[in-house]
Amino acid sequence: MQEDEETQNVQQLPEIPENKELKKYWAQRYRLFSKFDKGIRLDYDSWFSVTPERIARHIADRCRCDLIVDAFCGAGGNSIQFAFKCERVIAIDIDPSKIELARHNASVYGVADRIEFIVGDFFQLAPSLKADVVFLSPPWGGPKYLSAPQFCLEDMQPNGFDIFKAAQKITSNLAYFLPRNTNVDQLIGLTTDGKAEIEQNILNNKIKTITAYYGELILDP
Repeated sequence: MQEDEETQNVQQLPEIPENKELKKYWAQRYRLFSKFDKGIRLDYDSWFSVTPERIARHIADRCRCDLIVDAFCGAGGNSIQFAFKCERVIAIDIDPSKIELARHNASVYGVADRIEFIVGDFFQLAPSLKADVVFLSPPWGGPKYLSAPQFCLEDMQPNGFDIFKAAQKITSNLAYFLPRNTNVDQLIGLTTDGKAEIEQNILNNKIKTITAYYGELILDP
């Protein structure tokens, strides 16, 4: 039965057999979504940008609060886990197709009713938003970031420094999800007091990503 389901999913994603990068991510699909076979939908870009579920679950536990903003929600991997830990989630993406994917995937996990989905530009929305925590996982530019000796915030589009400043208008409690080779000095220098907690996200004994926590999200030493 499982083999039939996998064959069906491959047929729904015809680009995978022809793309070496997507084959790798397809092999890890259950790490991205444990309920993948229940009807999870991803577009091409989302395969490279979804946070592995175990990491997303851990971040959600760290960010537990009443109201959280997922500023660049993409296909909804983080928003889904936030919905299990927080009272309400505001999931934002400028791409309407990403919001539709996120809404569908959240329904697969049974948490769509806990999430408010907004199609919009985070920079324009930020001044009018109120929340306890803001989670930032902006586009990194695809897998090519790993080939650079160091990933800098200005390498992102939009600029990573501008993203942080926009989020600070909402709250000082921020979580910034970034590549494992990100310039840590830049992350520490984002705040005037230089206080940040940099956490390495490890999966299968490999450092996959890092998360920088700010404000009340920093754990006491």
